[in-house]
Amino acid sequence: MKMIIAIGGWINGHVAYFLDLLGLFILTLRETRHLFNRSRRRIFMVLFKRQLYNTGIKAIYINSLIAFFLGMIVAARVLVYIPQAANYANIYVIVVVRELGPLISGLILISRSATAITAEIGHLKLYDQFDVLHSQRVSAAFIFLLPVFYSFPISLLFMFIYFNFVTMISSWFFLSTFGDSSISMASFMEAILSQITMLEIMITSLKAIIGGSLIGIICIYFGSSVGERFTDISRAISKSTTSLLLMFFVINIGLSILAY
Repeated sequence: MKMIIAIGGWINGHVAYFLDLLGLFILTLRETRHLFNRSRRRIFMVLFKRQLYNTGIKAIYINSLIAFFLGMIVAARVLVYIPQAANYANIYVIVVVRELGPLISGLILISRSATAITAEIGHLKLYDQFDVLHSQRVSAAFIFLLPVFYSFPISLLFMFIYFNFVTMISSWFFLSTFGDSSISMASFMEAILSQITMLEIMITSLKAIIGGSLIGIICIYFGSSVGERFTDISRAISKSTTSLLLMFFVINIGLSILAY
């Protein structure tokens, strides 16, 4: 009986969790109508650009650094089995473009930006700043949720693009240095780009749009669940990170399985 009660409580908790996320998504769509107002749209663009800069642009250095070393590692492993660099393109697309690029970029977004958003929203909730905004007739969802919801997918797509670009450069550098020195960077990049189909572009875009949007909604959900204790913020960050990692892996692997 206790096991049945525990299973029922687990199911009810997860159903409530998904319904809350659905409610946040509907709230986001409802708040989007305010973008047709010129003055509110001007405020949104300021917040959106700031969030896009903090999330997508300032992450270039860490994203590129990881991409550089990953490209060399993948090239080093592949070079053992495929001596000719010209045959590397197909494997690169399968390993990096389809799987590692989106996964690692998503992990960077979660660890660097989503946790910061959860902490920020948690502090605002802890010190009753949302009540202050409400008393001034300012929509907290418009100020905090909307910019994150729209900037995260775009930031993630940017991260996919320059992750793949840097990985291509580092792979070519390693292969041309330690493998086939006759291949040029232009021909190497052309060989890789020729392997990228419209299906690859569509699936990658879906991973960025769906994954980025859900990352934004989930991190704000857990931030807004903070109660009256300061330790609730660290718990919210921990729960948010766990849920985000699980969600993002499921989305990426699920889309890859369905598409390929």
